[in-house]
Amino acid sequence: MTPESWKQWEGQVVDPCFPLRRYLGGSERSGVYLTQIGDAEPRNAAIKLIPAGREEADAAIQWDRAAQLSHPNLLCLWRAGRSLVSQVPVRYVVTEYADENLGDVLAERPLAPGEVRDMLKPLLAALAYLHGQGLVHGRVKPSNIMALDDALKLSVDGITLVGEPGTTAGEPGKYDPPEFHERGCSPVGDVWSFGMTVVECLTRSVPDVKGPKEEPVLPQGIPPEFLPMVRACLRPDPRRRATIDEILTLLEQPQPVAIPEVVTQPARGPRRWMSFVLAGASAVVLAGIFAGPRLLHHPVANAEADRMATPTAPATVTPPVPAAVESPQPAKPTPFATARQEPAAAKPPAEPAAAPPPVETKPAIQTPAADVTHQVMPLVTEAARRTIRGKVRVQVRAAVDAEGHVADAKVVSQNSRYFARLALEASRQWQFSAGPGEWSLRFEFTSAGTTVKSANAGR
Repeated sequence: MTPESWKQWEGQVVDPCFPLRRYLGGSERSGVYLTQIGDAEPRNAAIKLIPAGREEADAAIQWDRAAQLSHPNLLCLWRAGRSLVSQVPVRYVVTEYADENLGDVLAERPLAPGEVRDMLKPLLAALAYLHGQGLVHGRVKPSNIMALDDALKLSVDGITLVGEPGTTAGEPGKYDPPEFHERGCSPVGDVWSFGMTVVECLTRSVPDVKGPKEEPVLPQGIPPEFLPMVRACLRPDPRRRATIDEILTLLEQPQPVAIPEVVTQPARGPRRWMSFVLAGASAVVLAGIFAGPRLLHHPVANAEADRMATPTAPATVTPPVPAAVESPQPAKPTPFATARQEPAAAKPPAEPAAAPPPVETKPAIQTPAADVTHQVMPLVTEAARRTIRGKVRVQVRAAVDAEGHVADAKVVSQNSRYFARLALEASRQWQFSAGPGEWSLRFEFTSAGTTVKSANAGR
């Protein structure tokens, strides 16, 4: 079936309690829709359909396996069965829904090193659990890594036994290991796919694999702290590839270990800034593709972050200068939206070191209304500003009490969750001479600075 054919099924009902509310994405072999589960308090879920045929039996076996699994970093599989849709026999599976996946995030920006570090341990924990059950994920890639609220989860509908061909039989992709044709799915194959995914998270490119026995050519831009782990995951010989425990050990090492240098390909020209394509995955599909606050807003592709360069150690070791704090009350971190800043190593000062400069290095332009008595501007790191293409706009609605303090504030519209969080934290510290009432605060972030326009929204 084509994507157009899948979309025509919107509005149909499966089995018969799962309405196909919106087509989220798919391929010729399957389609994914937003649905709902539960009668008293319905909640969003994702439903995947596969037309009856040769692949149906394989999918049924995989889904039955996944239904027996229980791990906090694996998507929950709630129900599987058979049904008819427009007189077409299908097999279906219903899972948790996440409205963002890592593939969608990487379409807009690379992850900062801190975000990657936060992502790795949950991902490795899920893989270790599967391998301990004698199973293999077989499809580790960004689109199958989901965010559900502030939890990171892996998809589960393609899980196989060791040695099985998996769902990509005959069609190995860019994340599959070089021995895929000979060995099928394997734990060391998951490790290879994990390494390819880490490289793409950091650079938005995957290594160039010249041949099944050649070391892959890594793209430029990988922080040195990740190189030992990446190279250990991408060894062509599966017998020499790192295990999950060895990867964790490499992550905990403060200094890179000595590993033969790998040829690095030249940096490519600037990529076009791409907008999100909602594929259910938030799957990431994994992101999750499910209910909960969205980590990024899809319509406008503006980057989020604070990708910081890895500091180079000085010849003489001196105490590091403390990093400036971006916000006095940082918001709860999310899998793909963190705002962490690494401490920079200090050079030996000729004189006593001065206090570190403020985080905000670009001018913040303020345009307060007459009734605004105290105005706080968002603090944006220089690294975050460099990721902005055009303008990032955030509108906040602030409820003001009788004393002029902001009693409550919420984001009304935004095209970047990261900058929306900064604007919201700043808005909560505003004060007004008139109250009670509501105020509209419109923030505009550019690479040159921040502006805000405030307007009384009524009492």
